[in-house]
Amino acid sequence: MSDNIRKGEEFEKQCLKYLGLLGFENLRLTKNVNDQGADLIGKYGDSTYIFQCKKHKKKQGNRPVQEAIAAKTYYKASRCAIISESGFTKSAFELARPNYCILFTADEISDAVNSKHNFGDLIEGFNFPEYVTVEHDYDVIKRYEEIKAKIGHTPRNSDLDSTTRYHIKRIYGNLSNLISQLGDRPFSRRPTDNEIKNEYIRVKEKVGKIPTLADMELNSAFSRNCFSSYPFTKIQRDCGDAPNIQRGVSKAKLIRAFKELEQKLGRTPTLKDLDESGIYRASYYRNRWGNIDTFLKELGISRRNFKKQLSYDERELIIIYLLLKKIFEIRQDDKDFYLNHTVLEKLKFEENTFISPGTFSNRFESWKQFINYLDGDKATYFEKDLDKIILRLIEDQSDNNDND
Repeated sequence: MSDNIRKGEEFEKQCLKYLGLLGFENLRLTKNVNDQGADLIGKYGDSTYIFQCKKHKKKQGNRPVQEAIAAKTYYKASRCAIISESGFTKSAFELARPNYCILFTADEISDAVNSKHNFGDLIEGFNFPEYVTVEHDYDVIKRYEEIKAKIGHTPRNSDLDSTTRYHIKRIYGNLSNLISQLGDRPFSRRPTDNEIKNEYIRVKEKVGKIPTLADMELNSAFSRNCFSSYPFTKIQRDCGDAPNIQRGVSKAKLIRAFKELEQKLGRTPTLKDLDESGIYRASYYRNRWGNIDTFLKELGISRRNFKKQLSYDERELIIIYLLLKKIFEIRQDDKDFYLNHTVLEKLKFEENTFISPGTFSNRFESWKQFINYLDGDKATYFEKDLDKIILRLIEDQSDNNDND
C-alpha cells in the first residue's frame, strides 16, 4: 500500500469518527474499490448524506464535486458533502451549491467537534437553492484523464485528439475552462519545485538513466526555463544523482571522490561505476586530466585493473568479426568451420576475453540477428571495406620498413 493511500484511509477514518460525534447515525465507510465517488455514507435526521474525504495539498476543484453529485444519485442520498484538508476553488463552490453539495474544510469539522456543536449547527443558515441540473460529459473527463496519465502532465490542445477537442469545446467552451474546473495546473504555468522534481524522476525511469537537460526537453512538457529558479544540478543532487555538469571541481576533490567510491565498492571503479555511482561522472576526470589514462597514471593504477568499458558501433563489430573469421579460416583446414559464441569466449588477449559475444548480442539484439544481418550484399560490402583496411595496414608497415 502506498503512503498516499494509507494517509487517505486514515483521513477517512478520522472523518468517520468526527461525523459520529456531530450526530450522524448508521455512519459507515464504503468499499475502497469502486466506491462510486463516496467514501462515507450516513443519516442525519431524515436526510441521508454521502461524503467524500480529500486529504490533498492543493485546493479541490470541480472533479470531486462532480463525483459526489454522481454518488448522491447512485446511493439515493438526499445530500452530498466533501471534507477537504486544503479547501476548494471558486468554481467548486459555484458547482456545489445548486447541486445540494456542501463543502467543508477539515478544520471546520474539527472546530465543530471541539466546540461540542452538532452537524445541524454547521449547516444552519445554509439555504439549498432550487435544484439545477448541470450538464457534464464524464466520458470527456475520463478521456482527458487517460491522456493526462499517458503523457505525464496536464494536456495541451496539441495533446488531444480532434474528437476530444470538439466535445471539450461543446461542453466547457475551451480546454482552459475544463482544466480550471478540474483544479489542474495549466501546462503554461511554471510548475512547483516538487512537481519539477517528480517530473525529473518520471523522465529518469522512462529513459533508464540519469537524464540530461536534453532528455528532459525530449520527454517532458517542462521547458528549460523551469530550471532557472531550481537549477538542474541541484535537482539531480536532491534526487540522489551525480550532476551531469558542475563547474570548478578541483583535482583534489575528484581524487577524493574516486577513492571513496573505490572503498565503497571494494575494488577499482570502472567508467560505468563512475557514471552510475560516483559523485562525479567519468567526463569530469577526462576534462581535468585530458584523458582517463593520465588520471590513472597519476594514481598508479594500471589500465588492466581499471577495465575500461569499450564501446563499438555496428561497423566496427562487423569488421572485427570478419577479420577474426579470415584469420581462423587461414588456420583451419575444415571448410565447415565458423566463428561462434564458444570461439569468441575462448579467444583471449593479455589473459582477458578479446571481445565478448554479448557485445554483438547487445548491439544487434541477438547473435542470430547479427548473423542474419550479414547475409547477402551487406557482408560483401563490409568485406571490401576490410580488404581496404588490411591493404592500408600493409602499406603503412611497408613504409615503416623502408624508413628503417
